[in-house]
Amino acid sequence: MTNWHERWMSQQTGWHRAVYNDLLLKHWPTVQAAESSNVLVPLCGKSLDMEWLAQQGHTVTGLELVSRPIEDFFEERGLTPQQQEIGKLVRYSSAPFVMIQGDLFDVQPSLVQADAWYDRAAMVALPSAMREAYVDQLRALTMPGAVGLLITFSYPQHEMGGPPFSLPDEEVAALFSQHFELQCLEQITLDDERDRGFSSSYSSVYKLIRR
Repeated sequence: MTNWHERWMSQQTGWHRAVYNDLLLKHWPTVQAAESSNVLVPLCGKSLDMEWLAQQGHTVTGLELVSRPIEDFFEERGLTPQQQEIGKLVRYSSAPFVMIQGDLFDVQPSLVQADAWYDRAAMVALPSAMREAYVDQLRALTMPGAVGLLITFSYPQHEMGGPPFSLPDEEVAALFSQHFELQCLEQITLDDERDRGFSSSYSSVYKLIRR
């Protein structure tokens, strides 16, 4: 946690984008989440994508380890959230947003039962050894039939230590296929990532349905 806190405090947040994610805008309609859905956004930071999801009529529940981006997210929108301590967690709420600060693995299903979810940067922030537990937690915090959009990033793992860590298609299939229906909506070769020293890299976009 100290590392992530220091990166937010020093603004070493290269994953944060000042615009909505173009793949979210392109593919969210394919997910077909009901307008009234509660959308879960794991490891949300202060992503603008949560604002866009709210504009679609959704309520949004973000999970974030560090308090700084949560406080920034509400302050930048002129919102004063109510705060509630729940064990090791702190729940911030100001409609249509709820953000829970703490370790995402400490979040109990009684706190979150989402109808949909969006993952642009959560799984790639976790090393492979933690991903099975992440998928189990995602399943625990979503309703049967919940729909999701997953955006991956894959490259030869030996070429960079991460994060972001490489998340290849075969690992997505191995982790999700037992309890989710998967549909790959698009795969994009990332030629511009060669500047980072990768010999090859790509992103895949998945629609998932929780069984």
